[in-house]
Amino acid sequence: MSSSSLFASLAAAIHSLSTHRLSVKASAPSPKSSPILLEFESDLASRIDHLKTADIGGYLSLKWLCQAMEMVLSTHSSVENFVPDLRNALSHGDVKWLDEYLDNSIKLIDICLALKETIAEIKRYCVFVKLSLRALQDGCTDAKLTRCMITLKKCVEFFRRKNDAFGQLGHRRFKLESCSSMLRRMSEKINADDASKGGFFMLIHVALVSTIFICNLLSSVLSSKSKPSTSSVCTFGQSPWCSTLISLQQKVKEQIEKKKSGGANALLQELDRTDIGVRNLYSRVEEVLRGKSLLDKKKRMLKIEESGKELQLLLIDLQQGLMPLEAHLDNVYRNLLRSRMVFLDMHTEL
Repeated sequence: MSSSSLFASLAAAIHSLSTHRLSVKASAPSPKSSPILLEFESDLASRIDHLKTADIGGYLSLKWLCQAMEMVLSTHSSVENFVPDLRNALSHGDVKWLDEYLDNSIKLIDICLALKETIAEIKRYCVFVKLSLRALQDGCTDAKLTRCMITLKKCVEFFRRKNDAFGQLGHRRFKLESCSSMLRRMSEKINADDASKGGFFMLIHVALVSTIFICNLLSSVLSSKSKPSTSSVCTFGQSPWCSTLISLQQKVKEQIEKKKSGGANALLQELDRTDIGVRNLYSRVEEVLRGKSLLDKKKRMLKIEESGKELQLLLIDLQQGLMPLEAHLDNVYRNLLRSRMVFLDMHTEL
């Protein structure tokens, strides 16, 4: 399932959230008029609007992804703050949403585990890049260049092995290849059910929609497997945050498609740049060892040292960016676990 088709399903779900107030009977009190809820919606719209101002290429950078995850974490915090209100609303309303949340939350927890595993794979890739650079320290003898090229080859083959793993290891649970299908089904279910929900229940679904959005984006960006895109994002929604989020999804989708059409091995900006640096250094080392370079040996070594320094900087950017992303993902994972325990307690009280 493509990321764009999931974005379309999310857009429908967002539209459902934005129009749920129209289905509430006029005689029923509407918590939507609560100043606290209105403030929540306004703050959410501002956060999403800020994410839209990313520089060109920024939607696929580690820095931007961390900012997007901070937005998701803020919705989780809001849900926790409204737990007493949700408990009160539950005692006077339909309990179906609670079962749905518990079902969705366990799926998102498993998806977070798959994403954490993928980050661990990228960190192992970084280790091989670091080993290849270490081989060039204290002079570039033929033996050291050979060790460097062998390690660089493992880095070059990383994306091929990663793609093969989708077919060979497909039996493993919750691999990224299956995440998109799971997320799509979740968003379609939200779209089918949310029209009857309102008030404080809306917070739960905002948290779910934002979490599904970032999980899908991470599964696409962290995967080196190209996925075809079919449908486009719908452009509707009544609340300011709804239209803003749908617009953001469209911008992200367009950037993903542009990156794919360019033939990049990785969608993640820092990983793609590191891959280019690896291939550049590999090519120069190979030229020296195979005698293809026409430059004298001194100039050849200077070129290798220059490429090595460039790759070192790219590797630092990648490693430093992965650390906060991993921490944010772990926070999302822990928040899902914590909120699930809270709502399980509510369920036992019924």
